[in-house]
Amino acid sequence: MTGRRQHSIGRRLAVAGGVSVAVFAAVMAAIVLNFAHRASEEAYDRLLLASAQSMADAIRVDGSEITVDVPTSAFAMLAIDKDDRIFHRITEDPGLPITGYPDLAPDFAFAPGETVAFFDTDYAGARVRVAAARRLISAAGEPRRVAVLVAETVESRAALAAEIRAYALAPLAIACLAAIVMIPLSIKLVLRPVGAVERALAARDPSDLGPLATTEVPREIAPLVEALDHFVGRLRDTLERNRVFIADAAHQLRTPLAALRGLAEVAAAESDPAALSDQVERIRRNAVAASRITNQLLADATVSHRLQLGAREPVRLDRAAADAVNDALGFGGGRAIRFDVEDGAAGGLVAGDATALREAVRNLIENAFVHAPGEAAVDVTVAAVADDHLAVRVADRGPGIAAPDRERLFGRFERGAGAAEGGSGLGLAIVARVAAAHGGTARLDGRAGGGLVAEIVLPSAGREEEA
Repeated sequence: MTGRRQHSIGRRLAVAGGVSVAVFAAVMAAIVLNFAHRASEEAYDRLLLASAQSMADAIRVDGSEITVDVPTSAFAMLAIDKDDRIFHRITEDPGLPITGYPDLAPDFAFAPGETVAFFDTDYAGARVRVAAARRLISAAGEPRRVAVLVAETVESRAALAAEIRAYALAPLAIACLAAIVMIPLSIKLVLRPVGAVERALAARDPSDLGPLATTEVPREIAPLVEALDHFVGRLRDTLERNRVFIADAAHQLRTPLAALRGLAEVAAAESDPAALSDQVERIRRNAVAASRITNQLLADATVSHRLQLGAREPVRLDRAAADAVNDALGFGGGRAIRFDVEDGAAGGLVAGDATALREAVRNLIENAFVHAPGEAAVDVTVAAVADDHLAVRVADRGPGIAAPDRERLFGRFERGAGAAEGGSGLGLAIVARVAAAHGGTARLDGRAGGGLVAEIVLPSAGREEEA
Protein backbone atom coordinates (compact mmCIF):
# COMPACT_ATOMS: atom_id res chain seq x y z
CA MET A 1 0.00 0.00 0.00
CA THR A 2 1.52 3.28 -1.10
CA GLY A 3 0.29 6.82 -1.51
CA ARG A 4 -1.97 6.53 1.54
CA ARG A 5 -1.15 7.58 5.06
CA GLN A 6 -1.35 4.58 7.37
CA HIS A 7 -2.55 5.08 10.92
CA SER A 8 -0.95 3.16 13.75
CA ILE A 9 -3.23 1.56 16.32
CA GLY A 10 -0.29 1.36 18.71
CA ARG A 11 0.45 5.07 18.32
CA ARG A 12 -3.19 5.97 18.82
CA LEU A 13 -3.40 3.82 21.93
CA ALA A 14 -0.16 5.36 23.23
CA VAL A 15 -1.48 8.89 22.65
CA ALA A 16 -4.81 8.00 24.27
CA GLY A 17 -2.99 6.43 27.21
CA GLY A 18 -0.66 9.41 27.57
CA VAL A 19 -3.56 11.86 27.47
CA SER A 20 -5.42 9.76 30.05
CA VAL A 21 -2.37 9.75 32.34
CA ALA A 22 -1.94 13.51 31.89
CA VAL A 23 -5.61 14.19 32.69
CA PHE A 24 -5.43 11.87 35.69
CA ALA A 25 -2.23 13.55 36.90
CA ALA A 26 -3.75 17.02 36.50
CA VAL A 27 -6.91 16.06 38.40
CA MET A 28 -4.93 14.36 41.17
CA ALA A 29 -2.52 17.30 41.39
CA ALA A 30 -5.45 19.69 41.79
CA ILE A 31 -6.90 17.45 44.50
CA VAL A 32 -3.52 17.24 46.26
CA LEU A 33 -2.96 21.00 46.13
CA ASN A 34 -6.42 21.66 47.53
CA PHE A 35 -5.96 19.02 50.23
CA ALA A 36 -2.53 20.38 51.20
CA HIS A 37 -3.93 23.89 51.55
CA ARG A 38 -6.97 22.78 53.57
CA ALA A 39 -4.96 20.41 55.78
CA SER A 40 -2.41 23.07 56.69
CA GLU A 41 -5.14 25.66 57.24
CA GLU A 42 -7.18 23.38 59.48
CA ALA A 43 -4.15 22.25 61.50
CA TYR A 44 -2.91 25.76 62.20
CA ASP A 45 -6.42 27.15 62.68
CA ARG A 46 -6.99 24.66 65.49
CA LEU A 47 -3.74 25.76 67.16
CA LEU A 48 -4.59 29.41 66.63
CA LEU A 49 -8.06 28.97 68.10
CA ALA A 50 -6.66 26.97 71.03
CA SER A 51 -4.28 29.86 71.75
CA ALA A 52 -7.13 32.38 71.63
CA GLN A 53 -9.32 30.27 73.90
CA SER A 54 -6.39 29.79 76.31
CA MET A 55 -6.10 33.58 76.57
CA ALA A 56 -9.87 33.89 76.98
CA ASP A 57 -9.77 31.39 79.81
CA ALA A 58 -7.13 33.53 81.56
CA ILE A 59 -9.48 36.55 81.80
CA ARG A 60 -10.29 37.50 85.40
CA VAL A 61 -12.64 40.02 87.03
CA ASP A 62 -11.35 42.06 89.95
CA GLY A 63 -14.30 44.01 91.22
CA SER A 64 -15.44 45.90 88.20
CA GLU A 65 -12.08 45.68 86.43
CA ILE A 66 -11.22 43.02 83.85
CA THR A 67 -7.63 41.72 83.92
CA VAL A 68 -5.75 39.16 81.88
CA ASP A 69 -2.58 37.29 82.78
CA VAL A 70 -1.71 35.92 79.32
CA PRO A 71 -0.25 32.42 79.80
CA THR A 72 3.03 31.65 78.09
CA SER A 73 1.55 28.37 76.87
CA ALA A 74 -0.77 30.35 74.60
CA PHE A 75 2.27 31.53 72.67
CA ALA A 76 4.32 28.37 73.09
CA MET A 77 1.83 26.25 71.17
CA LEU A 78 2.25 28.58 68.17
CA ALA A 79 6.04 28.88 68.24
CA ILE A 80 6.65 26.24 65.59
CA ASP A 81 8.64 28.18 63.03
CA LYS A 82 11.34 30.60 64.17
CA ASP A 83 10.34 33.03 61.43
CA ASP A 84 6.69 33.21 62.47
CA ARG A 85 5.46 36.22 64.39
CA ILE A 86 2.51 36.20 66.78
CA PHE A 87 0.23 39.11 67.68
CA HIS A 88 -2.77 39.35 69.97
CA ARG A 89 -5.43 41.83 71.02
CA ILE A 90 -7.93 41.54 73.86
CA THR A 91 -10.74 44.07 73.99
CA GLU A 92 -14.02 44.56 75.80
CA ASP A 93 -17.05 45.46 73.78
CA PRO A 94 -17.42 47.92 72.25
CA GLY A 95 -13.69 47.93 71.43
CA LEU A 96 -12.20 49.00 74.75
CA PRO A 97 -8.56 47.78 74.83
CA ILE A 98 -7.44 45.48 77.62
CA THR A 99 -4.04 44.23 76.39
CA GLY A 100 -2.11 43.41 73.24
CA TYR A 101 -1.79 45.30 69.96
CA PRO A 102 -4.66 47.78 69.76
CA ASP A 103 -4.24 48.32 66.00
CA LEU A 104 -4.61 44.59 65.15
CA ALA A 105 -7.70 44.26 62.94
CA PRO A 106 -9.42 47.30 64.47
CA ASP A 107 -12.41 47.02 62.12
CA PHE A 108 -13.22 43.39 62.95
CA ALA A 109 -16.59 42.65 64.51
CA PHE A 110 -18.32 39.38 65.28
CA ALA A 111 -21.46 38.55 63.34
CA PRO A 112 -24.63 38.31 65.43
CA GLY A 113 -24.56 35.13 67.51
CA GLU A 114 -20.97 34.32 66.44
CA THR A 115 -18.44 33.30 69.12
CA VAL A 116 -15.55 32.05 66.94
CA ALA A 117 -14.22 33.48 63.68
CA PHE A 118 -11.23 33.13 61.33
CA PHE A 119 -10.03 35.60 58.73
CA ASP A 120 -6.93 36.76 56.85
CA THR A 121 -5.55 40.29 56.91
CA ASP A 122 -2.33 42.26 56.62
CA TYR A 123 -0.53 43.47 59.73
CA ALA A 124 2.95 44.78 60.43
CA GLY A 125 3.92 44.37 56.80
CA ALA A 126 2.99 40.67 56.66
CA ARG A 127 0.05 38.48 55.80
CA VAL A 128 -1.48 37.05 58.95
CA ARG A 129 -4.18 34.56 59.84
CA VAL A 130 -6.42 35.65 62.73
CA ALA A 131 -8.49 33.55 65.11
CA ALA A 132 -11.09 35.40 67.16
CA ALA A 133 -12.86 34.03 70.25
CA ARG A 134 -15.61 35.71 72.27
CA ARG A 135 -16.28 35.21 75.99
CA LEU A 136 -19.17 36.38 78.13
CA ILE A 137 -18.26 37.18 81.75
CA SER A 138 -20.03 38.74 84.71
CA ALA A 139 -18.54 41.76 86.50
CA ALA A 140 -20.34 43.45 89.42
CA GLY A 141 -23.46 41.56 88.44
CA GLU A 142 -23.44 42.82 84.87
CA PRO A 143 -22.76 40.73 81.74
CA ARG A 144 -19.72 41.91 79.76
CA ARG A 145 -18.30 40.60 76.50
CA VAL A 146 -14.59 40.19 75.83
CA ALA A 147 -13.03 39.50 72.41
CA VAL A 148 -9.66 37.76 72.01
CA LEU A 149 -7.83 38.00 68.66
CA VAL A 150 -4.66 35.99 68.03
CA ALA A 151 -2.79 36.50 64.73
CA GLU A 152 0.09 34.53 63.24
CA THR A 153 2.09 35.05 60.08
CA VAL A 154 1.49 32.36 57.45
CA GLU A 155 5.03 31.09 56.84
CA SER A 156 4.59 27.93 58.92
CA ARG A 157 1.32 26.91 57.35
CA ALA A 158 2.73 27.63 53.87
CA ALA A 159 5.71 25.41 54.68
CA LEU A 160 3.40 22.64 55.92
CA ALA A 161 1.29 22.87 52.76
CA ALA A 162 4.43 22.66 50.63
CA GLU A 163 5.63 19.63 52.58
CA ILE A 164 2.29 17.86 52.15
CA ARG A 165 2.33 18.66 48.44
CA ALA A 166 5.85 17.29 48.09
CA TYR A 167 5.02 14.07 49.93
CA ALA A 168 1.85 13.56 47.86
CA LEU A 169 3.01 14.75 44.45
CA ALA A 170 6.30 12.85 44.41
CA PRO A 171 4.65 9.37 44.42
CA LEU A 172 2.05 10.63 41.96
CA ALA A 173 4.78 11.83 39.58
CA ILE A 174 6.64 8.53 39.91
CA ALA A 175 3.43 6.59 39.24
CA CYS A 176 2.64 8.70 36.16
CA LEU A 177 6.16 8.28 34.79
CA ALA A 178 5.92 4.53 35.37
CA ALA A 179 2.56 4.48 33.59
CA ILE A 180 4.00 6.37 30.62
CA VAL A 181 6.84 3.86 30.42
CA MET A 182 4.47 0.91 30.78
CA ILE A 183 1.95 2.10 28.18
CA PRO A 184 4.08 1.22 25.09
CA LEU A 185 5.10 -2.10 26.65
CA SER A 186 1.48 -2.93 27.48
CA ILE A 187 0.33 -1.96 23.99
CA LYS A 188 3.00 -4.17 22.45
CA LEU A 189 1.89 -7.05 24.66
CA VAL A 190 -1.80 -6.48 23.91
CA LEU A 191 -1.23 -6.27 20.15
CA ARG A 192 0.94 -9.39 20.10
CA PRO A 193 -1.99 -11.60 18.95
CA VAL A 194 -2.45 -9.33 15.92
CA GLY A 195 1.21 -9.85 15.05
CA ALA A 196 0.71 -13.59 15.53
CA VAL A 197 -2.13 -13.55 12.98
CA GLU A 198 0.06 -11.55 10.60
CA ARG A 199 2.94 -14.02 10.97
CA ALA A 200 0.61 -16.97 10.52
CA LEU A 201 -0.69 -15.52 7.27
CA ALA A 202 2.80 -14.61 6.01
CA ALA A 203 4.12 -18.10 6.76
CA ARG A 204 1.31 -19.87 4.93
CA ASP A 205 1.77 -21.74 1.72
CA PRO A 206 0.08 -19.84 -1.15
CA SER A 207 -2.17 -22.83 -1.74
CA ASP A 208 -3.32 -23.00 1.89
CA LEU A 209 -6.70 -21.29 2.06
CA GLY A 210 -7.96 -23.02 5.18
CA PRO A 211 -9.32 -21.16 8.22
CA LEU A 212 -7.02 -19.69 10.84
CA ALA A 213 -6.81 -21.30 14.27
CA THR A 214 -8.93 -19.15 16.60
CA THR A 215 -8.29 -20.92 19.92
CA GLU A 216 -5.64 -18.38 21.02
CA VAL A 217 -7.24 -15.32 19.45
CA PRO A 218 -8.53 -12.70 21.93
CA ARG A 219 -12.26 -12.08 21.96
CA GLU A 220 -11.80 -8.53 20.64
CA ILE A 221 -10.19 -9.59 17.34
CA ALA A 222 -12.03 -12.90 16.94
CA PRO A 223 -14.69 -11.23 14.71
CA LEU A 224 -11.88 -9.88 12.49
CA VAL A 225 -10.32 -13.33 12.16
CA GLU A 226 -13.74 -14.86 11.47
CA ALA A 227 -14.44 -12.24 8.79
CA LEU A 228 -11.02 -12.95 7.28
CA ASP A 229 -11.75 -16.69 7.32
CA HIS A 230 -15.11 -16.02 5.67
CA PHE A 231 -13.47 -13.93 2.97
CA VAL A 232 -10.76 -16.54 2.38
CA GLY A 233 -13.48 -19.19 2.25
CA ARG A 234 -15.30 -17.27 -0.46
CA LEU A 235 -12.01 -16.86 -2.31
CA ARG A 236 -11.40 -20.59 -1.95
CA ASP A 237 -14.86 -21.36 -3.32
CA THR A 238 -14.30 -18.98 -6.24
CA LEU A 239 -10.96 -20.54 -7.09
CA GLU A 240 -12.50 -24.01 -6.83
CA ARG A 241 -15.31 -23.00 -9.17
CA ASN A 242 -12.78 -21.59 -11.62
CA ARG A 243 -10.79 -24.81 -11.43
CA VAL A 244 -13.90 -26.91 -11.98
CA PHE A 245 -15.00 -24.67 -14.85
CA ILE A 246 -11.63 -24.96 -16.59
CA ALA A 247 -11.53 -28.72 -16.04
CA ASP A 248 -15.11 -29.15 -17.25
CA ALA A 249 -14.54 -26.94 -20.27
CA ALA A 250 -11.41 -28.84 -21.21
CA HIS A 251 -13.13 -32.20 -20.77
CA GLN A 252 -16.44 -31.34 -22.42
CA LEU A 253 -15.04 -29.44 -25.40
CA ARG A 254 -12.18 -31.78 -26.21
CA THR A 255 -14.40 -34.43 -27.85
CA PRO A 256 -16.60 -32.17 -30.05
CA LEU A 257 -13.61 -30.09 -31.13
CA ALA A 258 -11.65 -33.22 -32.03
CA ALA A 259 -14.68 -34.51 -33.94
CA LEU A 260 -15.00 -31.19 -35.78
CA ARG A 261 -11.35 -31.34 -36.77
CA GLY A 262 -11.68 -34.93 -38.00
CA LEU A 263 -14.84 -34.19 -39.97
CA ALA A 264 -13.26 -31.09 -41.49
CA GLU A 265 -10.22 -33.10 -42.60
CA VAL A 266 -12.45 -35.78 -44.14
CA ALA A 267 -14.56 -33.13 -45.87
CA ALA A 268 -11.44 -31.45 -47.25
CA ALA A 269 -10.43 -34.73 -48.92
CA GLU A 270 -13.95 -35.58 -50.18
CA SER A 271 -14.61 -35.19 -53.91
CA ASP A 272 -18.12 -36.63 -54.09
CA PRO A 273 -20.64 -33.74 -53.75
CA ALA A 274 -23.24 -35.90 -51.97
CA ALA A 275 -20.71 -37.25 -49.49
CA LEU A 276 -19.30 -33.74 -49.00
CA SER A 277 -22.78 -32.41 -48.24
CA ASP A 278 -23.23 -35.16 -45.68
CA GLN A 279 -19.90 -34.29 -44.05
CA VAL A 280 -20.82 -30.59 -43.91
CA GLU A 281 -24.11 -31.45 -42.19
CA ARG A 282 -22.28 -33.56 -39.65
CA ILE A 283 -19.86 -30.68 -39.07
CA ARG A 284 -22.83 -28.37 -38.50
CA ARG A 285 -24.43 -30.72 -35.97
CA ASN A 286 -21.14 -31.06 -34.07
CA ALA A 287 -20.67 -27.30 -34.11
CA VAL A 288 -24.18 -26.85 -32.69
CA ALA A 289 -23.41 -29.39 -29.96
CA ALA A 290 -20.11 -27.69 -29.14
CA SER A 291 -21.85 -24.32 -29.06
CA ARG A 292 -24.53 -25.63 -26.70
CA ILE A 293 -21.93 -27.14 -24.37
CA THR A 294 -19.97 -23.88 -24.38
CA ASN A 295 -23.09 -21.81 -23.70
CA GLN A 296 -24.15 -24.05 -20.83
CA LEU A 297 -20.68 -24.01 -19.29
CA LEU A 298 -20.76 -20.21 -19.41
CA ALA A 299 -24.32 -20.19 -18.05
CA ASP A 300 -23.24 -22.48 -15.22
CA ALA A 301 -20.37 -20.13 -14.34
CA THR A 302 -22.67 -17.09 -14.53
CA VAL A 303 -25.29 -18.65 -12.28
CA SER A 304 -22.63 -19.75 -9.77
CA HIS A 305 -21.29 -16.21 -9.61
CA ARG A 306 -24.74 -14.65 -9.23
CA LEU A 307 -25.73 -17.05 -6.48
CA GLN A 308 -22.45 -16.44 -4.65
CA LEU A 309 -23.20 -12.72 -4.54
CA GLY A 310 -26.35 -13.56 -2.60
CA ALA A 311 -28.22 -10.52 -3.93
CA ARG A 312 -31.95 -10.79 -3.26
CA GLU A 313 -34.63 -8.50 -4.60
CA PRO A 314 -38.33 -8.86 -5.45
CA VAL A 315 -38.60 -10.48 -8.90
CA ARG A 316 -41.80 -10.95 -10.88
CA LEU A 317 -41.67 -14.61 -11.81
CA ASP A 318 -43.97 -14.20 -14.81
CA ARG A 319 -41.66 -11.55 -16.30
CA ALA A 320 -38.55 -13.64 -15.65
CA ALA A 321 -40.24 -16.59 -17.40
CA ALA A 322 -41.30 -14.37 -20.31
CA ASP A 323 -37.72 -13.14 -20.72
CA ALA A 324 -36.50 -16.75 -20.71
CA VAL A 325 -39.04 -17.62 -23.43
CA ASN A 326 -37.75 -14.77 -25.60
CA ASP A 327 -34.14 -15.87 -25.04
CA ALA A 328 -34.96 -19.47 -26.00
CA LEU A 329 -36.84 -18.66 -29.22
CA GLY A 330 -33.62 -18.42 -31.20
CA PHE A 331 -32.49 -21.80 -29.93
CA GLY A 332 -35.73 -23.47 -31.01
CA GLY A 333 -35.16 -22.84 -34.68
CA GLY A 334 -38.65 -21.46 -35.21
CA ARG A 335 -40.46 -24.00 -33.05
CA ALA A 336 -43.45 -22.72 -31.10
CA ILE A 337 -43.55 -21.93 -27.40
CA ARG A 338 -46.96 -21.62 -25.79
CA PHE A 339 -46.61 -19.28 -22.82
CA ASP A 340 -49.36 -18.89 -20.23
CA VAL A 341 -49.65 -17.12 -16.87
CA GLU A 342 -52.51 -18.34 -14.72
CA ASP A 343 -54.67 -15.74 -12.99
CA GLY A 344 -53.37 -16.49 -9.51
CA ALA A 345 -49.74 -16.09 -10.61
CA ALA A 346 -49.92 -12.76 -12.46
CA GLY A 347 -47.73 -10.22 -10.68
CA GLY A 348 -46.44 -12.84 -8.24
CA LEU A 349 -43.08 -12.01 -6.66
CA VAL A 350 -40.22 -14.17 -5.46
CA ALA A 351 -37.17 -12.99 -3.54
CA GLY A 352 -34.13 -13.75 -5.62
CA ASP A 353 -31.85 -12.99 -8.54
CA ALA A 354 -33.66 -12.26 -11.81
CA THR A 355 -30.72 -13.32 -14.00
CA ALA A 356 -30.34 -16.71 -12.30
CA LEU A 357 -34.09 -17.38 -12.44
CA ARG A 358 -34.27 -16.46 -16.13
CA GLU A 359 -31.30 -18.74 -16.84
CA ALA A 360 -32.94 -21.66 -15.03
CA VAL A 361 -36.20 -21.35 -17.00
CA ARG A 362 -34.30 -20.92 -20.28
CA ASN A 363 -32.40 -24.15 -19.61
CA LEU A 364 -35.67 -26.03 -19.06
CA ILE A 365 -37.03 -24.71 -22.37
CA GLU A 366 -33.85 -25.57 -24.28
CA ASN A 367 -33.86 -29.07 -22.78
CA ALA A 368 -37.42 -29.48 -23.99
CA PHE A 369 -36.39 -28.38 -27.51
CA VAL A 370 -33.52 -30.86 -27.52
CA HIS A 371 -35.62 -33.82 -26.45
CA ALA A 372 -39.05 -33.05 -27.96
CA PRO A 373 -39.68 -34.61 -31.39
CA GLY A 374 -40.04 -32.77 -34.68
CA GLU A 375 -41.91 -29.49 -34.63
CA ALA A 376 -43.77 -30.15 -31.37
CA ALA A 377 -44.45 -27.03 -29.35
CA VAL A 378 -43.21 -26.50 -25.81
CA ASP A 379 -45.65 -25.30 -23.14
CA VAL A 380 -44.43 -22.85 -20.47
CA THR A 381 -46.82 -22.04 -17.62
CA VAL A 382 -46.49 -19.81 -14.54
CA ALA A 383 -48.91 -20.90 -11.82
CA ALA A 384 -49.71 -20.35 -8.17
CA VAL A 385 -49.52 -23.50 -6.06
CA ALA A 386 -50.45 -24.36 -2.49
CA ASP A 387 -48.80 -22.90 0.61
CA ASP A 388 -47.97 -19.52 -0.93
CA HIS A 389 -45.65 -20.82 -3.62
CA LEU A 390 -45.25 -20.03 -7.32
CA ALA A 391 -44.25 -22.51 -10.00
CA VAL A 392 -42.87 -22.43 -13.53
CA ARG A 393 -43.71 -25.56 -15.55
CA VAL A 394 -42.13 -26.49 -18.87
CA ALA A 395 -43.88 -29.38 -20.64
CA ASP A 396 -42.86 -31.20 -23.82
CA ARG A 397 -43.97 -34.22 -25.84
CA GLY A 398 -40.61 -35.97 -25.80
CA PRO A 399 -39.92 -39.54 -24.72
CA GLY A 400 -39.99 -38.61 -21.05
CA ILE A 401 -37.70 -39.92 -18.31
CA ALA A 402 -38.13 -43.06 -16.27
CA ALA A 403 -39.09 -42.32 -12.66
CA PRO A 404 -35.95 -43.92 -11.13
CA ASP A 405 -33.69 -41.64 -13.23
CA ARG A 406 -35.39 -38.31 -12.58
CA GLU A 407 -33.61 -37.34 -9.36
CA ARG A 408 -30.22 -38.46 -10.69
CA LEU A 409 -30.46 -36.21 -13.75
CA PHE A 410 -30.21 -33.07 -11.58
CA GLY A 411 -26.51 -33.88 -11.08
CA ARG A 412 -23.80 -32.22 -13.17
CA PHE A 413 -23.14 -33.89 -16.55
CA GLU A 414 -25.76 -36.57 -15.86
CA ARG A 415 -27.65 -37.68 -18.97
CA GLY A 416 -30.47 -40.12 -19.47
CA ALA A 417 -30.00 -43.43 -21.27
CA GLY A 418 -31.97 -42.25 -24.29
CA ALA A 419 -30.79 -38.65 -24.28
CA ALA A 420 -30.90 -36.86 -27.59
CA GLU A 421 -27.75 -35.69 -29.33
CA GLY A 422 -26.72 -32.18 -28.34
CA GLY A 423 -27.42 -32.43 -24.62
CA SER A 424 -24.63 -31.49 -22.20
CA GLY A 425 -25.95 -32.76 -18.87
CA LEU A 426 -25.65 -29.30 -17.28
CA GLY A 427 -29.10 -27.80 -17.85
CA LEU A 428 -30.97 -29.60 -15.07
CA ALA A 429 -28.02 -29.17 -12.68
CA ILE A 430 -28.26 -25.39 -13.18
CA VAL A 431 -32.02 -25.53 -12.57
CA ALA A 432 -31.64 -27.52 -9.34
CA ARG A 433 -28.94 -25.18 -7.98
CA VAL A 434 -30.98 -22.04 -8.73
CA ALA A 435 -34.11 -23.51 -7.14
CA ALA A 436 -32.25 -24.57 -3.99
CA ALA A 437 -30.56 -21.16 -3.67
CA HIS A 438 -34.01 -19.52 -3.73
CA GLY A 439 -35.45 -21.82 -1.08
CA GLY A 440 -37.40 -23.86 -3.63
CA THR A 441 -37.32 -27.22 -5.36
CA ALA A 442 -37.00 -28.58 -8.88
CA ARG A 443 -38.68 -31.78 -9.98
CA LEU A 444 -39.51 -33.85 -13.05
CA ASP A 445 -42.77 -35.65 -13.70
CA GLY A 446 -44.45 -37.53 -16.49
CA ARG A 447 -46.95 -35.71 -18.72
CA ALA A 448 -50.36 -37.10 -19.43
CA GLY A 449 -50.42 -38.32 -23.02
CA GLY A 450 -46.63 -38.66 -23.13
CA GLY A 451 -43.75 -36.35 -22.50
CA LEU A 452 -42.15 -34.65 -19.53
CA VAL A 453 -43.07 -31.81 -17.18
CA ALA A 454 -40.15 -29.99 -15.53
CA GLU A 455 -41.17 -27.72 -12.66
CA ILE A 456 -39.50 -25.11 -10.44
CA VAL A 457 -41.43 -24.31 -7.23
CA LEU A 458 -40.41 -21.20 -5.26
CA PRO A 459 -41.72 -19.45 -2.12
CA SER A 460 -43.89 -16.46 -2.93
CA ALA A 461 -42.82 -13.01 -1.73
CA GLY A 462 -46.14 -11.30 -2.31
CA ARG A 463 -47.63 -9.69 -5.35
CA GLU A 464 -46.87 -6.60 -7.38
CA GLU A 465 -50.02 -4.66 -8.03
CA GLU A 466 -50.58 -3.59 -11.60
CA ALA A 467 -50.53 0.17 -12.13
